[in-house]
Amino acid sequence: MTHRGRLNVLANMMGKPLDKIFNEFEGKIDPLSYQGSGDVKYHLGAKGTYLSKDGKAIHMVLAPNPSHLEAVDPVVEGIARALDDEIGDDTHSRVLPILIHGDAAFAGQGVVPETLNMARLRGYSTGGTIHIIINNQIGFTTSPEDSRSTHYATGIAKMLQVPILHVDGNDPEACRAAAIFAFSYRQQFGDDVVLDMYCYRKYGHNEKDDPTATQPLLYKKIKNMVPVRRVYETRLLLENVCSEADLTSIVNEEHAVLVRAYDDRATAVSSPARSSDFDMFAHVHTAVTSDELSIIATAISSVPDSFTIHPKVKAEADKRSSSFNTGSVQWGMAEALAFGSLLREGHLVRITGQDSGRGTFNHRQAVHRDITNDTRHVPLNDIGASQLLHIYDSPLSEYAVLGFEYGYSTIAKNGLTIWEAQFGDFANGAQIVFDQFISSAEEKWSQRSNVTLLLPHGYDGQGPEHSSARLERYLQLCAQDNMIVCNFTSPANYFHALRRQVKAEWRKPLIVMTPKGYLRIFQSTVAELTEGSYQEILDDDRIADSTSVKRVVISSGKIYNELVKKRSDLGVHNVALVRLEQLHPFHTERMREILSAYSKAEKIVWCQEEPKNMGAWTFVQGHLHDVLVRQQQLTYVGRAAAASPATGSPGVHSEQQERLLTEALLTD
Repeated sequence: MTHRGRLNVLANMMGKPLDKIFNEFEGKIDPLSYQGSGDVKYHLGAKGTYLSKDGKAIHMVLAPNPSHLEAVDPVVEGIARALDDEIGDDTHSRVLPILIHGDAAFAGQGVVPETLNMARLRGYSTGGTIHIIINNQIGFTTSPEDSRSTHYATGIAKMLQVPILHVDGNDPEACRAAAIFAFSYRQQFGDDVVLDMYCYRKYGHNEKDDPTATQPLLYKKIKNMVPVRRVYETRLLLENVCSEADLTSIVNEEHAVLVRAYDDRATAVSSPARSSDFDMFAHVHTAVTSDELSIIATAISSVPDSFTIHPKVKAEADKRSSSFNTGSVQWGMAEALAFGSLLREGHLVRITGQDSGRGTFNHRQAVHRDITNDTRHVPLNDIGASQLLHIYDSPLSEYAVLGFEYGYSTIAKNGLTIWEAQFGDFANGAQIVFDQFISSAEEKWSQRSNVTLLLPHGYDGQGPEHSSARLERYLQLCAQDNMIVCNFTSPANYFHALRRQVKAEWRKPLIVMTPKGYLRIFQSTVAELTEGSYQEILDDDRIADSTSVKRVVISSGKIYNELVKKRSDLGVHNVALVRLEQLHPFHTERMREILSAYSKAEKIVWCQEEPKNMGAWTFVQGHLHDVLVRQQQLTYVGRAAAASPATGSPGVHSEQQERLLTEALLTD
């Protein structure tokens, strides 16, 4: 909901104690509640229970939200869908999402139509949302004629062809009737309803704002308005519902409650409690037995007799089966085995994205289509698991869809919730979700999430938007173990990372720079899945004598394989290639241990394919400086700083790539 009126909702609907609200105004925090860095009181969420007259309970959740207008809309929808799935309600009738909007924000914020568009999609439906617009006929200082091109603020909602009710906020009985209609319609038809409640903002945008400077005539009218309480009192008296004495008694009683709560508020300032400390580098058992993997591999490589599969999809399935039987897996197979093992262990797995079923690069093929009748078949749902894979192609939205998946993950903490960008750079359309929720919600609101983001990343001459997932942006947001950022070179590590998201005692967002062209080049052994574990850093297992190494090249992601090939082409034997698989949290002790083993190496090179002002360099530079041994010197090798992430010319790309690979490996 919006900020205005939030304290009223917290106190009168959610049942938040009044003394706590008064304490928060004075900066006095309950020492038993998690606050982290905290947030302003108008952003805080709450939980409550409403008891009806016949004793039935309705559990209520008010989602915490930032100041970014309407950003919480898809988050609430994701929470509602996760609750539906948790209780097994396919009708979506037992969980009701309510979104309270401002008129200017409803008309102006792009996330609103993005969220409305998801209302009837099978991967996102929540059985109808009740939208309530608190229409103050002004947006901060902006008048309606400057904030929208439609006559009503609700114009955008016409896309759904649902009921839109305009109601006088000065008439409580009319508002009640409209609300009853909205709820009844939603329950009957499972669709959205919009209530546009025409009101006015009595004072300015905040306590210190003077609205008469920008809307003098409007506020001259508002100053002369009879308050809604007085309007309703007059109606009750005229209809002989109660007496003047009854009304006075009610007001005095409520005032006494407020005074008592204020007098009983805490007198001492308490230090906010902090989150529990987790060892983010502690071993998490994520290995899966070979027998279990064989069951999954066989099932997902098989095709039902009555199903006519596309020849290319069949060839991919046969290739995966053959590779697995000979002891190796590629990226897509490692992912499928991770999903399957979690499903068989009773964990829900949900993955969405603009091409998540097939995979943008034909690498997943998790959803098969019968080429004769278009029947949909999900092989991972034939593995005898207690859970089904929830996999959906999303609308062409980043902002609302990622917000939805984030909200979903805050409820489905025992499952794995994944969003995949078509190309990594497209995630910039959802930057508000990263900034306001994924990176900071645990610290602000103790709202934990293990949402996992797959962002294709890697330079191959295909232009700026198809090269960089903007790794640097996520690393800039990293602190206090708030999220995990990785750029894997090993399908096995990816397998263990996905399973660790569910098996670890902590819950953290995971951001993965996923490969594109190297999806079929990166290889791991089946033994690494059955006997191995997650590795933050991978040392060079091709170096027999560490004392012979004169140079150590540290890299992350796709460029590692190119360095391996270039080292072989150049016949260089005294250069070690170390892979930084997990950038944050940075495993300082493990990196120090590795560099200490190369005691004769004087030059430590950080090699990346991104420009110097992008990628991981500015993040890892300080961490690597801290772990250098004695005479070791740190050097950067990569593209020069640039305004655009990458060239659009394959020829220029190849020339740049060859130059930086050679520079990284030569010791003189």
